Amino acid sequence: MKMIRELGKQFPNVSITKTRGGHLVAQVGSARVFLAATPSDARALANIRTSIRRAERGLRP
Repeated sequence: MKMIRELGKQFPNVSITKTRGGHLVAQVGSARVFLAATPSDARALANIRTSIRRAERGLRP
């Protein structure tokens, strides 16, 4: 998946795995950020990046 590779390059300390339901989860330290496997809008990837950055800073994703 292109999105996972792109996020992996940007955030090397974040592990992204697939849930049993087909969604994705990014493990950021002790926080988890749940992601859609097939984002439906143009801003989805930017919103995912923002959520991961917030989780890295310790804010609510």
